[in-house]
Amino acid sequence: MTQYFVKKDFNPTFENGSIPKLLYICNVDPTHTSLPRTMHMHNDLLEIIFIKEGNGSHLIGERQYKTLKGDILIYNEGVLHDEYGNPDTNMSVFCLGMTNVKLPWLPKNHLVSKESSYVLRSGKDASMIESLLEMMYLQISEEKAGAEEMCSYLLRALLTHILQIPQENHVLSKAEESLLSNSIKSYIDEHYLEEISLNSLSESLHISPYYLAHVFKESTGFSPIQYIIRRRIGEAQSLLINTNESVTNIAGIVGYDNTSYFTTLFSKTVGMSPKKYRQLWIKSEK
Repeated sequence: MTQYFVKKDFNPTFENGSIPKLLYICNVDPTHTSLPRTMHMHNDLLEIIFIKEGNGSHLIGERQYKTLKGDILIYNEGVLHDEYGNPDTNMSVFCLGMTNVKLPWLPKNHLVSKESSYVLRSGKDASMIESLLEMMYLQISEEKAGAEEMCSYLLRALLTHILQIPQENHVLSKAEESLLSNSIKSYIDEHYLEEISLNSLSESLHISPYYLAHVFKESTGFSPIQYIIRRRIGEAQSLLINTNESVTNIAGIVGYDNTSYFTTLFSKTVGMSPKKYRQLWIKSEK
């Protein structure tokens, strides 16, 4: 037997003794991951995804990732992301949202810097990460006495464990960085709820439509118009899940005066109508 002694003193991971707070945890099956969750962001929380099975494609910030079983996806507060699980691999994931995460070297609700990869390969740590998530999910789903306190400790253990996984540096070359592409993306993110066409976009940024579309597609994997649609549909998905607004009102909020056209676009992008999508999520929460 080998006995190890714990250091009496250690530097806490979280700034000024702050305690991360779990907001929700989901065990998401292929019924949901097979539907695209188009572009959206969280302005008041940090979200983490752990891929239990399958693979997918994720745009996080300004980078496209091919994601695999065992990957940990970090969605920092305010970082745009687009999710698509490969339906042929029956992707299943744990998803958890949290707030009050403050590391000394990063902004609030950030777990990695923008220079690092937003996707971590858990490798040999996968079983430990999944076990922690399963314990948290069990505590919350079965409403066990003391579940909130238990999950508070487990969440800190999970985050500390994730921070022990080596991070891949993603400092981009000047060619990849593409100041032009970033300018296009920033403009769309600010104005996507307004009337935007490729011509109006090129006029606003003083770039030829062809060159603008080429540069943007190379950087993001989407044409500017596809990106605008996915931003709008992503916002609509959030409103369908989190509010009681009617489909007609949501169509207007995300920039479509014609509800039928909005429904057609939504169905083509997500794979089902807005009404059915809302019913699916309401059903899954019961």
